Amino acid sequence: MAGDQKQGDCWVLTHSRNQAILRDLFAVGDVIVLLLGAMVASLLRFDAFFPPDGFLVPTFMAPLLYMMVMFLIRGYETLNPETMQIGLFRVLTAQSGTYALLLVFAYFAKVSEDFSRLWTAYSLITGTALLLILRLVVFIWLRRQGIAGHFRPRVALISSAPEPLVISQLRARAESHRFAIVHNCRIIPGDHAADSLHDALSDMRAAKPDIVVMAVSSADKIRYADILDDVGAISSDLVEISDLNEGQAGDVASEWVILAGLPFLRRAMRPFGDRGWWVKRLEDITLGTMALVLLSPVMLIIAIAVKLTSDGPVMFAQLRHGFNGETIRVMKFRSMYVDKMTDTPQKVQQACRNDPRITPLGAFLRKTSLDELPQLFNVLRGEMSLVGPRPHAMAHNELYRTRIDGYFARHRVKPGITGWAQINGWRGETDTDEKMRQRVLHDMYYIQNWSPWLDIRIMFLTLVNGFVHRNAY
Repeated sequence: MAGDQKQGDCWVLTHSRNQAILRDLFAVGDVIVLLLGAMVASLLRFDAFFPPDGFLVPTFMAPLLYMMVMFLIRGYETLNPETMQIGLFRVLTAQSGTYALLLVFAYFAKVSEDFSRLWTAYSLITGTALLLILRLVVFIWLRRQGIAGHFRPRVALISSAPEPLVISQLRARAESHRFAIVHNCRIIPGDHAADSLHDALSDMRAAKPDIVVMAVSSADKIRYADILDDVGAISSDLVEISDLNEGQAGDVASEWVILAGLPFLRRAMRPFGDRGWWVKRLEDITLGTMALVLLSPVMLIIAIAVKLTSDGPVMFAQLRHGFNGETIRVMKFRSMYVDKMTDTPQKVQQACRNDPRITPLGAFLRKTSLDELPQLFNVLRGEMSLVGPRPHAMAHNELYRTRIDGYFARHRVKPGITGWAQINGWRGETDTDEKMRQRVLHDMYYIQNWSPWLDIRIMFLTLVNGFVHRNAY
């Protein structure tokens, strides 16, 4: 809920992916300009661009203290390129607090006498000036490019016809409450309503809204239940109007939120918050690259072994649904005889014990999950993550989405090479609905409780006991 604001017992939805990116870039930019300010101060005081050795500690310590103070006083929350609001008071407060802390540290470390008061003053003045210049230059550039409004929260609407009053009010309040309506999907009864709704939801996923608002009648929820399930795959906050006006009690488990001054029930929260997505992406790039380098000799040996033991390509690609329900090509080492691989996107036969389609080497690769190592390339391409819900066959998605509630919500995040369900024993053949239901429940637990530490725990347990499993064949 980073970026949202608390109002009484409700959260006011104000966040935006683009706004979060802008604020994070400003944080990085602030560190850079503060280091530059310290060097300019060194040039003015010591006639050298790089500070003397005795000043290196405060040079690098100041930006860290500044960032700490800024986050404590929520200094980046006020940045707004549309109104040119740069948070002047918070910048001055953070700078004052930073140098006050530096002087306190210097006093207790008994090095205050070695400090150059002139360098400190120059550093404070030049750093503050550069911070303000950075904000003004970026905001002026955004306004001149005509993209300052791109940092508004992006809202998509789904409604029954005729248009409910709440949707009309949201549309009327968009400008005054500074959010952008990026898609408006209206369910209009007719012979082609289902096809039109399916296409509209595909367009909505492509728009990547921050918030999806549903104002759909109970009748339409029932009539188009299978299609509306696709909304669960959109990685955004999902809110809808209460059914109290239809004589129902409402959902006490849902959370009341405010959007444009109007109350809604939040049915789903955006996975990973506003900033968790780039933390996870950084985790994937760093650890994925390390894994690929370390495992490249093993992958080379496997590739040679696959080529020598059976005819056909070393690797093959499977079509799967990925993040946001998009189609991706998941890479694997081939573990079956080519002439016995009869799977299609419409029909997939899961591997079973003593499956005659699997080669002897393939049986070992599947048992140890080594056949999935090429998915590291999918991770580095950004199509998958190291940890996340395992990608299922597209035919299975079509089958189970009608049998298991919330099944398609697994696609609110990127699929993973390993996951919470896998380390808890729910991997391998899903020959009953209950097995798939347990896998989905574990996937949803992961999405709702994600943290970097949970990812590390899952990867550690995968390394310890997750590669070889009695259900994998």
